[in-house]
Amino acid sequence: MAFPYVLVTPAMGFLDKLKPQPRWKHADAAVRLDALRELEDPIELAVLAETDSDARVRRAALGRIDDAATLGRIAAGDTDAEARDRAADRLLAVAGGSSPDALAAARAIVDAKRLSTLAKSDASDAVRAEALARLTDARALGAVARHARHEATATAALARVSDAETLLDIALNAEHKDVAVAAFDRVASSAPDLAQLRSIETRAQQKAVSKRARTMIQDIETAEAARRAAEEDRRRREASLCDAVEKIAGIADAVSAREELTRVTDAWRALEQAAPASADRFAQGVRDAESAIAKREREVEEAAELARARAEAIATRDTLCLQVEALDGDDILEQLAPLEEEWRSLLPLVGNGPEADRLAERFALAVAACRKRHEMGAKLAETRASLDALVVDAETLPSQEDRTAAAARWQTLSREARGLTAILSDARRPADDLVARFDAVAAAFAARDAEAMQAVEKAKQDLAALLQRLIDRAKRASDAEAITLREGERLMRDIGAGLDAAQGVDNKDVSDAAGRLRTLQEAIAPRVKDLREMDDWRRFANAQRQEQLIAMAEAIVASLKADDEEKKESDLAATAKALRELHAKWQEVAEAPRNVAQRLWDRFRTATDLIRSRCEIYFVKMREERAAALEHKNAIVTEAEALANSQDWGKAAARFQELQVAWQALGPVARESGRELSQRFRTASNTFFARRREDLTERKKVWTDNLAKKESFCERAEALAESTDWDNAAAEMKKLQADWKTVGPVRRNKSDVIWARFRAAADKFFERYHHRHEIALQEKLAEREAMVVELEGLIAPGQVDGTETVSDLAERVQAVRNNFNRAVPIPGAGMKALIDRWQAALSRIVEQRPDAFKGTDLDPALVIQRMEKLVARVESLLDEVREPAHKQALSQTELLAAKLRNALASNAMGGRTGEDAKWRAAGEAVKDAQAAWQRLAPSSAPEAQTLDARFRDASRRVMDKVRQHGGGHSEHRAGGSEPQRGGGDRYRNDRDRGDRGHDRERPRGDRQHDRNARREQTASV
Repeated sequence: MAFPYVLVTPAMGFLDKLKPQPRWKHADAAVRLDALRELEDPIELAVLAETDSDARVRRAALGRIDDAATLGRIAAGDTDAEARDRAADRLLAVAGGSSPDALAAARAIVDAKRLSTLAKSDASDAVRAEALARLTDARALGAVARHARHEATATAALARVSDAETLLDIALNAEHKDVAVAAFDRVASSAPDLAQLRSIETRAQQKAVSKRARTMIQDIETAEAARRAAEEDRRRREASLCDAVEKIAGIADAVSAREELTRVTDAWRALEQAAPASADRFAQGVRDAESAIAKREREVEEAAELARARAEAIATRDTLCLQVEALDGDDILEQLAPLEEEWRSLLPLVGNGPEADRLAERFALAVAACRKRHEMGAKLAETRASLDALVVDAETLPSQEDRTAAAARWQTLSREARGLTAILSDARRPADDLVARFDAVAAAFAARDAEAMQAVEKAKQDLAALLQRLIDRAKRASDAEAITLREGERLMRDIGAGLDAAQGVDNKDVSDAAGRLRTLQEAIAPRVKDLREMDDWRRFANAQRQEQLIAMAEAIVASLKADDEEKKESDLAATAKALRELHAKWQEVAEAPRNVAQRLWDRFRTATDLIRSRCEIYFVKMREERAAALEHKNAIVTEAEALANSQDWGKAAARFQELQVAWQALGPVARESGRELSQRFRTASNTFFARRREDLTERKKVWTDNLAKKESFCERAEALAESTDWDNAAAEMKKLQADWKTVGPVRRNKSDVIWARFRAAADKFFERYHHRHEIALQEKLAEREAMVVELEGLIAPGQVDGTETVSDLAERVQAVRNNFNRAVPIPGAGMKALIDRWQAALSRIVEQRPDAFKGTDLDPALVIQRMEKLVARVESLLDEVREPAHKQALSQTELLAAKLRNALASNAMGGRTGEDAKWRAAGEAVKDAQAAWQRLAPSSAPEAQTLDARFRDASRRVMDKVRQHGGGHSEHRAGGSEPQRGGGDRYRNDRDRGDRGHDRERPRGDRQHDRNARREQTASV
C-alpha cells in the first residue's frame, strides 16, 4: 500500500519532502481506524480521541487512553453519545484501578450512577471518598450505603442520607451489619409505627436489625399493655373512690367520717385525669358526706355539753368520796365533818339515777369505813408490824442453799402474809411498800422454778438430739459395706450410754428415738461381733509376725556383740537401715493379743534399743551431714531468692539450673526444715521462671511484630529489586534501609535469615541499578530482536507461499517496519548484527514477493530509481566543486596560502565569500543525500551494488574537497563514515536526537560511556 506524501512547501527541508504522512492522519476514516492499532503515542491518541471527525475513530482511540483529563473532556463534551458513554466507562475503569491518575479520573466523572458504582467498588480510599463526596442524590447515597464493599464508605454514605424511606431501605438491605444497625437506629429515632417495625423484623437481611426491631416491638406492646392496664386501674380507682365517698354519709362517727373524707379526697386528687361522669358523681358524694358530717358534728357537740355538765357533777361527788376514803389520823372525825356538810349541799343529779345512787352508796360506805378506821387504828398498826416482820423473813429465803426448806418456809410465810394484807386492805390501810417487797421475793422464787423447768426441758432436748445423732451414725454404719472394729465398738459404747441416759425420761421424742436406736443396735451388734472375732484372729497372726521380728532384732544384737568380741567394724549404715525396716514392719503388725502384747513389745524394744545405742555413732554422723546439708540448702535458698528478681535472664537461668543440680546432690535434712527450705526454693525458682516466661512472651510478641515489619520490608525490597523505575525505586530502597535500622530485634534463629533476605534483595537492586543502562539497552535490544524475529517469520515458507494476499503481506511488513523505525534508538555495537539481520530479512521478503511492494518505498525498481537520482545528484556536486585548471596545478603550500588570503579577506569584509558558501552548501547537500540514502530500502540487485559504490566514491570525493576548503567545521555531523542503506531508516538521526536529550538527565560518566559506544558503533558501521 502506497503512503500519501505531504504537500511540499518552500519551507520544508529535503527530508520532510520524502517523509510519508502517518496513517492515523489519513483522510480515510477506515485507514485511521486501522492505524490506531499501531499508534502508541498517548498524545496523538488523545488528539484523535478528541478531534477526529469520525465517531468510530474517536471511540476506538478511547479504549487506549488512560489520561483522566482527556477522558473527562470527552465524557463532558463529545458530540457522540456512545463516545461520551465509553469515555465515562473508561474513566470508571481508570479510577477503579491502581493507576496514579485514579483520583483525577474519579474527579472527572460526572455521572451519578458511575460515581455510585465507583464508591461501592474496591477502589482506593481517596477515590472512594472523592466519588462519595460528589454524590448528592439520596437514592445513590442509599445504594452506596447498602452495597459498598468497604464498610467505612457505607458508613460515610449513611451519614449523608436524611430521607426516611432511604434510611428504611438501608436498614432492610445493607450488606454491612453496623451500617444496617445505624440506619435502623435513625429510623427508630423517628418513632416508627408498629406495622413498620413488624415489616422491618420480617424483611431485614441483617439479624441484628431484626433483633432490634423485635425488641422495639416488644417494648411498644409492653408499653401499650401497661397503658391499658393503667387506664383500667384508673377506672377501677375512680369507681372505688366514688363508692367510698358515697358510703361516708352513713358513718355514724363524725371524726371517722371526716378522716375518711379527707383520705378519699386526697386519693381522688392523686388521679391525673378523671372521667367527667365520675367527677360529677364524686363531687355529689363529697357534698352529701359534708352535709352528713356537719349534722353529726352538731349532735356530738350537744351531747358533749350535756355529758360535760353531768361529768362535772359526778366528778365533784367522786372527789368527795376520794377525800373521805383517804382520811386518816387521830383527827379523822374532825376532817370528816366538813366533807359530809359539802355532800349534803350538792344539787341532785337529774337523769342519772343509778349513778347517783352508786355515788351516794359509795360516800356512805366511805364515811362508815372512816369511822371504823378511827376505831381500829391501834389494831392495824400491830398488823402492819407483823407483816413487816414476815417480809423481812421472806427476803432471806432466796439466798438459802437448801432450796427445799426455803420453798417450804416460803409457802408458810405466803399464807400468813396474804391474811395480814387482807386485814390492812379491808381497813383501808394497805401496805403497798411491804406488798411490793413481798412480790419481789415471790418473783425470785418463780424465776428459780422457771429456770429449773427450762434446765429439765433443755436436758430432754439435748438427750433427744444426742439420740438422733447416734441414730444417724448407726444408719451410716448399717448401710456401709464395711466398718472398722474401732468404729463399731465405739458406736456400740455410745449407743449403750445413750440408751442408759434415756431410761426414765418422760418425753415422747426421747422415747421414740430410744426405740429406733435399739432397733439399729440389734442390727449392728452381729457385725461388730464378727469384726471382734476377726480382730482376734488378726492379732493372733500379728503375734507370730512380732515373734519373727523380735527374733530378727535379737539376731542383729547377737551379730553386733560378735563383732565387738572379734573387734570387727560393723556396718552401721546397714544396721541403721535394718533398724528402720524393723520398726516399719512392727508398725504394720503392732496389734497383738492383749494378754501378750505388752510382753512382746518389751522384748522388741529391748533388742532395738541395744541396736539404736550401737548405731548412735552413725546417727551422730548423719545428723552432722544433715546439718551441713541444711546449711548448704540455706545458702542455695538465699542465693535463689536474691536471683528471683534478676533481669539478667541468661546468667540467672543458668545459675538456677546449677543450684537445682546442687540441691539434688545434697543429702536429706530434717523434715520440717527441709519442707520449709524446699518451699522457699521452689517459690524462688517459680517466681524467676514465671517472670522469665512473661518477659519471653512479651519479647516474642515484640520479635513477632518486628519480624512481620521486616518481612514486609523484604517483600517490598524484593518487589523493588525487579523495578526499572530507577530513581523512585532507589529512593524507596534507601528509605527501607533507613527504616530497617529503626526496627528492633527478632528471634535469633531468624535474624540472620531475614537480614540475608533483605540484603540480597537490596544488593540485587543496586547491582541492577549500577548496570541500569546496560539493562535498558538489553531490553531495547530484546524489543528490536523481537521485531527482527517477527520480520524473519514473514519469510518462512508458510508465510510467502501464497496463503496470504499481497495486501496482507505488505501491510504486515510495513507495520513491523514502522514499529522498528519508531523504536527508541539504541547505542552500542550490539545493534550492528540486528541491523544486518533486519536488512537481510527485508531484502529476502522483497526478493521473494516483489509484486507485494509495487508502488511502495520497498519497491526494488523504485529503490533503484531513487538510488540513481541520488548518485546523479552527488556526482553533479562533484562537477560543481571541481577546481579550475590553474588551481589544480598549485602545490599544497600554495593552496594553504590561498585559503589564508581568502580568510583574511573575509574577516576584513565582515562576511564570508561566495566561494565559502558554495562549499558549505555542497557539504550540506551531500549530508542530505546520505540521509536519504540511509532511508532507502535494501536491494540485492547487481545494479544496486554498483550504484552504492558510485555513491560512496562521489560522497567521499565531495567531502574531501569540502574539508580542504574550510568545510571541516561540519565534520562532526558527517563523521566521514559512509551511509548504510536500509539500516533502520531514520535510526541514526532519531538516535542522535534521543540520546542527546536523554544524556542531559544522566550522570556524566554514563553519558561519556554512551558516547564512546556510539563512536564504536559508527566506526564499525
